Amino acid sequence: MNNQSLLKWVLSLSFCLMLCTCSITNKNSLPNPIIKDGTAKLSGKILNFHPNLGPLDGPNAGKDNRTLSMVVVHPVTGEAFQITTEVNKDGSFVFEEVPMQCNYAIRCVVPKIQYDEFYVFLTSGKETKMDIIYEETTGRLKSIHQTDSLGLTSTDLINVSSVSSKLHNYGIPRNTGPSKTQDEFIQRLRIVLKSQLKRIEENKTNSNYEENIDFSECAKTFLVNDRKIFMLDWQFFNFGKGVENLDLPDFNIKYFTYLKEFDLNNPQYLYAGNYYSLLQKILSDKTLNIPPIGETPIDEWLKGVTKILSKFVGFKKGLFYDMLIANSYAQQFDQQVIPLSEKQKENIRNYFKGEKSEFAKILLKKDNEVRALAAEKEALVVNETPAIPWFRVMDEIVAKYKGNVVVVDFWATWCAPCLNAIKQSTAIKAEFKDRGVVFVYISNPTSPRAVWENRIIGIGGEHYYLEPDEWEYILDTFDFTSIPTYLFFDINGKFVEKYSSYPGDEKMREAIEKLLS
Repeated sequence: MNNQSLLKWVLSLSFCLMLCTCSITNKNSLPNPIIKDGTAKLSGKILNFHPNLGPLDGPNAGKDNRTLSMVVVHPVTGEAFQITTEVNKDGSFVFEEVPMQCNYAIRCVVPKIQYDEFYVFLTSGKETKMDIIYEETTGRLKSIHQTDSLGLTSTDLINVSSVSSKLHNYGIPRNTGPSKTQDEFIQRLRIVLKSQLKRIEENKTNSNYEENIDFSECAKTFLVNDRKIFMLDWQFFNFGKGVENLDLPDFNIKYFTYLKEFDLNNPQYLYAGNYYSLLQKILSDKTLNIPPIGETPIDEWLKGVTKILSKFVGFKKGLFYDMLIANSYAQQFDQQVIPLSEKQKENIRNYFKGEKSEFAKILLKKDNEVRALAAEKEALVVNETPAIPWFRVMDEIVAKYKGNVVVVDFWATWCAPCLNAIKQSTAIKAEFKDRGVVFVYISNPTSPRAVWENRIIGIGGEHYYLEPDEWEYILDTFDFTSIPTYLFFDINGKFVEKYSSYPGDEKMREAIEKLLS
């Protein structure tokens, strides 16, 4: 064999070994997802289904439980929303086209009432099938069989959701007092995260260490990564919201050095429900001060971003930066409902080429949706709150629109269900645009003023920003404690209907039509 032939043989062998190495999936984790536009299908059957399956007594006894919702998370375009389907009389159900932005995804399916939610593993371009059995009298999940779950067991699919919820409770003890320095604050969060990850590893999630769930290694890896992203998103990056009131005299940009501990290039994070939210917070953080991408060429914008972030995350290229680029455009889509300019489209096509072309495909597809939404968006009106006693504010707001049906939406910038409902109701608003219906949006200082001012650009309609005493009085008067909540008033300003949580397009339409008739 001559030297040239030997070289070809070595190169060929090396390439084969590389392919083999890349194709091997770590048995302790799910396959690494890649960015890919597509759809998946989920079909299943609740084997012991009947319309009143679930508790025999209590507030939900006897209620119809046929509606299933799937929580869909899109990491590239930075959004989360729900799609729904109905369970047939024989217990069968189908989610026909589940939009996907990765070739693999983990999704949560939530029954409307009574029985437990569960997780599913989806593959783009394929149909996943599952059989489900619930306990007849309790509504608790008994067993799940899913095809192509790639390592996730029935126990995993049943218990991951409840375990994630329980882990939320293991935060900083309230009796420890506030942190006095940023290093102390970070260290305390590290201790909390370490404790949560230990519970996952040992299958112990009950506060008294009484419950042992036999999770697969794949499920443990998913829970660990999901927990890391959740902690970054809701605790490290919230500077104390929900944790403690953080007012650190020594706070500075060095706070972000902890990011090196999280390996933010890990593709397994694409499975995490809060990944896109974390990316959005990084882009919006005032201390990091990452500039909007606008029409700046991506390579040029990225140089400035890596100069800011590389010393904190520990690297200068990779999936993390590609996701930041995509989410910077997503902010324009989501927060302002502004389509891409021709220059931005050119920048996207020039940067996301070859193996990254799916990013461009997804962003340009989203741009078409945003163009349609922008055409339907109401004009934005920012109103001054009437200068009257707080107990008369709501009456004055509604009186301003007398002669119209008024739908008041109580929301906040940090409330994901609120934002999802605002998106979902876009078609309803367009439908009643010229029919004597006014949509009024009310928020308060839990939404930072600057964030609120930016967010309402993409919402349109009539907006008010109330003081805490005004807000609390309205909540007490109309007897609600959660958002989103919707109040309906007739053309004479009389309160008629209330919904806490978005009731769906059909019920919104019915309520408005009734007031117009």
